[in-house]
Amino acid sequence: MSLRTTLLALLALAAAAALAFHLFQRQLTRGWFAFGVHPDVVAVVERARDDQKRLARLDPAAASAYRRRFDEAQRLLTRLQVLQYSRGEIVRRYEGALLGAVGVLFVAAGSAWAWGQTRQQRRLARLQSALTELAAGRTDVRVFGRRRRRDLIGRIGRMVERTSRVMARDRRRLASLENLAAWQEAARRHAHEMRTPLTAARLELGRVRDLAGGIAEPAAREELLRLQESVTQELERLGAFTGRFTSFARLPSPAPARHDLARLAGELLDLFASAWPELTLRLEPPGRAVPALVDPEMLRMVLVNLGDNSALALREAGRRGTLMLSFPAIPEGAALDVADDGPGVRDELRQRLFEPYTTSRRIGEGMGLGLAIARKILLDHGGDLELLQTSAAGTTFRLVFPLPPGEEPPQ
Repeated sequence: MSLRTTLLALLALAAAAALAFHLFQRQLTRGWFAFGVHPDVVAVVERARDDQKRLARLDPAAASAYRRRFDEAQRLLTRLQVLQYSRGEIVRRYEGALLGAVGVLFVAAGSAWAWGQTRQQRRLARLQSALTELAAGRTDVRVFGRRRRRDLIGRIGRMVERTSRVMARDRRRLASLENLAAWQEAARRHAHEMRTPLTAARLELGRVRDLAGGIAEPAAREELLRLQESVTQELERLGAFTGRFTSFARLPSPAPARHDLARLAGELLDLFASAWPELTLRLEPPGRAVPALVDPEMLRMVLVNLGDNSALALREAGRRGTLMLSFPAIPEGAALDVADDGPGVRDELRQRLFEPYTTSRRIGEGMGLGLAIARKILLDHGGDLELLQTSAAGTTFRLVFPLPPGEEPPQ
């Protein structure tokens, strides 16, 4: 309904209500005025006045009292006469004042209603604009800002904003999956390209060993065997790196099933209690079951990676520390926070922490695939791995898993 149509309907309603009120008040005032100026009432007042005059003549001792009553009756009679003569004007003024008050109330109510409708139209226009932005692919949509009403439009606006956040989260996850898939393909190709020459080099070294047996001079034979052993060790080292490439490229897909995330995490902590002498492992019981879709073996790989990183950082810092597991309630799914009190992640690594080959270790000590693999595992679950915070006081990662079908997030 347009604003013009709405205003016309409101004015028609106000006119009908004013007419009904006018007719009602007219009948009411006519009745009271008819009672007040009725001839019988006037005649009774006139007789009472005349009676006071006669009584004053008959009883001179009380003449002053009768005179006073006579004056009161005369004043009342005068008022009735004035009321009778001014009846029409008084009725018109009385009804006009009432109608004016009703009109003011209707105008005020109509103005307030029209203002509310205009404001509602503006809010609907903002909601429509937000929906258009959402349909166009924007993922940072804000509808009403911080001032949010709890009416239907306000609830729809909050739903649009939540949808926008979910889309943004899913797009980030999809981009991460695509990026990791590209890295995996590159790792697969590198491993394939390296495997063939490594195999050929090992075969050639076997021939070198055979040829060394035919050298008569002991010193030359020993030197050749020493060189052959050194090259073999380097090839084994390259083979180990190739194996890591292969494990990253062929990371299996998880087979998530319904599990109690808190129970699984507690069992894994008990299993690895002695694996990290630098860490004191603690579990903050959630006081409730934490249902989630989890592949237990994949969860083990992620927790081992995070625990290894924390233990290594504390070992390099020359002290012991604590690794705490907790289970915050979040609307996105089931969450497991892994927090340590280590030295934190260096600033230059934070933005690309989950990219392959990002590591703080020295060359030869690690390839920087652990966190990339861990996040790939969580993304393949339909969840995510996030760096919540890191500082000199410690680092916290959050593992997010999807909820089982029909399960509602805890409030």
